[in-house]
Amino acid sequence: MTLDHRFREAVDAFVARVRRDLDSHVQGLTADLLRIGSENQEYWRSTLERAVTDARQDAERGFKARLEALKNELTREMEQRLSTERHQLQTATMAATQAAAEAANAVSAAHAASAKTAANAANIVSEVTNRSASPETGIREARIDTLERLLGAVRRLDEAGSLTAILDALAKGASAETSRVAILLVDGDALKPWSSHGFSAGHAPTEIPIGTSGVLTATVALKQTSYVKPMIARDLTTPTFMQVPVGHTGLVVPLVVGGDVVAVLYADDVGRQEEQVDSPIWTEEIDLLVRHAALRLENLTSIRTAQALGS
Repeated sequence: MTLDHRFREAVDAFVARVRRDLDSHVQGLTADLLRIGSENQEYWRSTLERAVTDARQDAERGFKARLEALKNELTREMEQRLSTERHQLQTATMAATQAAAEAANAVSAAHAASAKTAANAANIVSEVTNRSASPETGIREARIDTLERLLGAVRRLDEAGSLTAILDALAKGASAETSRVAILLVDGDALKPWSSHGFSAGHAPTEIPIGTSGVLTATVALKQTSYVKPMIARDLTTPTFMQVPVGHTGLVVPLVVGGDVVAVLYADDVGRQEEQVDSPIWTEEIDLLVRHAALRLENLTSIRTAQALGS
């Protein structure tokens, strides 16, 4: 064997050993890199899960605190108004009772004078009693009844635990304040009836495109309450269930959740009995209930979204 050949064999053997060592080191390096990558992946997955959990808990706490504060503020305000109305009613009743007693004493004294004077005094009793007790007392009683109904409706909205239950509670509360009420859900470019109360056969809401009526279009686009113009002449652009005669009021109130209109509530006083001029305004009561229902829908939706992210 020549020297050249022996050198070549030695070099080949050395190269082979280096390759084996390099393969071994490469395999070790690959294993280390895979282990490090797996550890990092587990770390980031764990970090992401903690972040989602923290965000969900923060969202739940924030929405619950916001809802509780609004509910307490509304309940406190309505209870104060109720207390004031009850005090005024009690004062008016006492004044009426005192006036009637004084008039009755006048009747007794008049009996001693003459029958004619007694008859006149009796008329005075009737007039004073009716004037003192009837108008103001009836108005205050109506206001107290309204406040008690609103408190009950707000509590039912707070107790509702699902989207369906919230809409049902809103429909029930609104229908107690006026004669005709309908809730329509936004489905793309259309409105689909959810529930209706007080409409006669053949006049209940049906599915309609939002663009059919300018009032509906403005309500959804501007996210604001819109009033329905009373019908002076036949108007084919106004849906049948929204046609309000002169002398009556109709309005459309949006339910805004997360910045989007998800439904609208239509209400009018067609068929509602005429009340005193200074009796509670039913449109304000409807607006209050719709706003509170929208807050409940937003709160419930946000909590469920947070729960879904964490699951």
